[in-house]
Amino acid sequence: MEERAVLANIATIITKDLLIDEPSSRSSNASFFSTNYPLLEASDDEAEIFALMQQKRVPAKGKLKRSHFVEPAMAARASSKVAKLEWKYSELNLLHRYVDAQFESYLHMRKLTYLKIQQSLEGMLLRHAVPGSPAPQTTFSLALWKLATDEHFEEIARKFQFPWSLCQQVVRSFWHIISDNYESFIKWPNSLEAQQNTLQGFQSVPQLSCFHELFGIISLKRLDIFLECEHAEVAVVLQLICNAERKIIDCYVELEQEYSFEESPIGQTLALNPRTMPAGSYLIGSNSFPLKSYLVRPIEAECFRKDIVFNGLLEPAFQLADNVNDTLARRFHTLYALEARDLNEVRLVVESICALHNLCVDFLDNYLGTDVSDQNKFNWGGELPVRRGSEKDIKGLRRRMELLDALVKTDDGE
Repeated sequence: MEERAVLANIATIITKDLLIDEPSSRSSNASFFSTNYPLLEASDDEAEIFALMQQKRVPAKGKLKRSHFVEPAMAARASSKVAKLEWKYSELNLLHRYVDAQFESYLHMRKLTYLKIQQSLEGMLLRHAVPGSPAPQTTFSLALWKLATDEHFEEIARKFQFPWSLCQQVVRSFWHIISDNYESFIKWPNSLEAQQNTLQGFQSVPQLSCFHELFGIISLKRLDIFLECEHAEVAVVLQLICNAERKIIDCYVELEQEYSFEESPIGQTLALNPRTMPAGSYLIGSNSFPLKSYLVRPIEAECFRKDIVFNGLLEPAFQLADNVNDTLARRFHTLYALEARDLNEVRLVVESICALHNLCVDFLDNYLGTDVSDQNKFNWGGELPVRRGSEKDIKGLRRRMELLDALVKTDDGE
């Protein structure tokens, strides 16, 4: 009996030593950054800009700013759940299951686009898949079905005859993989070439070509989300920045009562270093945003005709941003009635949606059309209730006045 007790103690000690010796989540994050971010080895300016952008992924004030940073205890619990994933079912092939018309009505993209996206994600899904995961084809099929429709996991499980809990695990693993590779899909223009291309992109849009230094259009959308952790529906703010190609170059989600542009990752980054954008360039945003030298908003108190003309010139920018938001909702119906375990999962879902949207743009999928006509407008989400940004920034006032004088002739003034 004594020998058995001694052996049991030795086994326990060895097990603990093995657990302690395993790489921590912090070290794994470090290796991720070192192997996937080539800009860290680039020039000093680009490296500094990129490093500042990566601060968006670091927890601030105890809140998660990016979804793949989690507390070690939470990571351990998550990994223990994922480790139980065991796929013992037939693979799902949506391409063969539905004819073209049915496929497009369910997934809101063409079959060729679906195939191209599946092929582009296959290597990533294989590299990051946990043991027991289904083939990338099945993982992508289930995840896209969940995002493209408004069906619950129970409905999806019944449709494809899989256990609903297993569907949850597979789809959530997909969200994590996409979010962990955020910069592969949602790319802020860091290099000089990418920044110049972004500026030139808006010059190809006739209604916006007058804004020679326009770098992006920032928008807000209010969404009501059911959070399991709160057992209630809560309001969140979706902040997006898009370019002239209608691709999303930055996305952020925060609880409505805690949201402010200055506290958002891109707001903090631009405040720390305006070189995140080319010198003299700026974003265009609505009156909900504060006026900055790098963020132009409409003139709130239109005293002169010149002010009205200037605000009218900004309207096409807002229409472009609205079209991007509407395209997201038309393609990914889960945005109509999004449910998640917590805010972190909401961020995972939104980042996955934005990533897939950008891939659809890359592969020129115009199934939904590039513009949404007035008669086809529809309501989803909502506007923020009477939220006005500050107009007290001196540099912002000066910058807007310079634009006003450059874009609107004096004889169009008073």
